[in-house]
Amino acid sequence: MRLRPHFSFASLLLFLFAPSLLRAQADEKVALEEALRWVRQSPRDAVQYNYEMTARLRLLVFWAGKDNVGGGYVRVGRSVQEHDVELVQVLFGSDPAKAPRAINRWGVGTEVFRPRAVSGDDSSGYSAFFGFMKSSKGKSVSEMQGELAKESSNGSHLFSAILSRVDSGRALSLIVPMQSNVDYNLHQLGEAESYVFDEFLSSGRPVKKIPSASQCPRNAGFLGTVAELIDAALASNKTPVALCYVYDAQVHTLSLRSVSPLNKLTLRTHLPNVSKDAAALERTYSGLVEAEFLSESKDSGKHSNFTLVLGTSGNLRGIPVQIRYQPNWWFQVVLNLCPEPSLESTEVRGN
Repeated sequence: MRLRPHFSFASLLLFLFAPSLLRAQADEKVALEEALRWVRQSPRDAVQYNYEMTARLRLLVFWAGKDNVGGGYVRVGRSVQEHDVELVQVLFGSDPAKAPRAINRWGVGTEVFRPRAVSGDDSSGYSAFFGFMKSSKGKSVSEMQGELAKESSNGSHLFSAILSRVDSGRALSLIVPMQSNVDYNLHQLGEAESYVFDEFLSSGRPVKKIPSASQCPRNAGFLGTVAELIDAALASNKTPVALCYVYDAQVHTLSLRSVSPLNKLTLRTHLPNVSKDAAALERTYSGLVEAEFLSESKDSGKHSNFTLVLGTSGNLRGIPVQIRYQPNWWFQVVLNLCPEPSLESTEVRGN
């Protein structure tokens, strides 16, 4: 029986190129496993800044909000192996014990990055990011509540994890959706991480790849790019300032759109890890700047805005005192910096 010519040609191509494709996929998996080890390391000289969350929902033509419904932290440090490699971890979300209707939506991400060299050689940098979150596709309050009810009745809670690495002119990314019979919340980070890491490493999903050097030579992720633009804001650089970054093997642009001085900002927050009925502490900050950011996807055109109110001197220089983010038309999040346990109501200037 004679084989059809096109079938023979396809078989020949498969025979010739399949081994190299398999080797490439294997090399990419090894590179991502190395990146996973980078982000799992404990940082040295780490400093943590805690935040309290206010959530606002749009009901027809007005906003309804509630304070102290969750929170999280920003943790910054350096790699234990390489002194010039920075590490940033962020964790934010609702607390089911405090949020209306016990809503449980949260996420965590860790990025390690080496900033570009003083010489300005962008290719000298690299970044790796690992994060996971409670998945949600709800486009309204009612849709999100429907998702929560379905998860509860099925006993299956949806998470999604992503691992990215950008270096040497390439960007690698792997996203793994997963279902857990435990509805982990932001206070169960250690347990959730163990579950997610096990599920992630056993995944057989293909790795996404782009030659990032031709599209974004900075070899940078989102958090490292935010850090660089915060420096630009504090240096009073002329705006707008735009930098490319890579997320999920896709090129995005992050723009510092404007920077304006803010003389005073008074926040009422609670000490970390106190009950929802505890009294709030009032703290007034002065000598701040308000920085407006815009993130845009090069491929899809989707965009999002967020605002950082930044300290300008002392131990709060470059640290967000307030973070404002509205991911969609019906939901807005405000994150306010919590006072240190030793601080009472006071006015703080520059630090």
